Amino acid sequence: MALLLLAACGPSGPSAPDAPDKPGSSETGKDPTDKKTEAQKVAAVVEALNTVRKNNGNNTPLTMDADAYVMAEKMAKLQLYWLLGQYSNDPNGERYTKDWNDISKLTVKDKKLVGVGGYAAYPTETKIRDWAEKGSTLKKALVRDDSATLVGVGVVHNTDLATKDRYPIMVVVMTY
Repeated sequence: MALLLLAACGPSGPSAPDAPDKPGSSETGKDPTDKKTEAQKVAAVVEALNTVRKNNGNNTPLTMDADAYVMAEKMAKLQLYWLLGQYSNDPNGERYTKDWNDISKLTVKDKKLVGVGGYAAYPTETKIRDWAEKGSTLKKALVRDDSATLVGVGVVHNTDLATKDRYPIMVVVMTY
């Protein structure tokens, strides 16, 4: 299995999409026709979150935070490992639960860390509106709760050929 972990807090590197040996080049799991950088895609997620929050009467904007990026990426990577069966010898989910709880106990700026999101990268405004209406308690809180003040968007590109179309994974992290 191959994974490509992308930093969600900066540009993807030089724009050399045809040079596979150079940083920022086209890599397995990325659409070479996509002109937006990873940072632009992440910024669009934050913008969509803030738009939906505002439309739900919450004018406290979420902002990106470097520490939350790291946590979001860890959470996304852990979820991808689970989806790809790396916890298959853990029939009761005890090791996965322990690993998830270890990450979730970490804080960002002395605030509790909460990961929400899904298996599809870059949720749209429509998807986030759906979270506000039908989502889990945490997804609703991300949109509605004004004490959710920090957000990090972690993206892990699943490059496993058998599963990458079903699980191009991302996780949004908020804190309370």
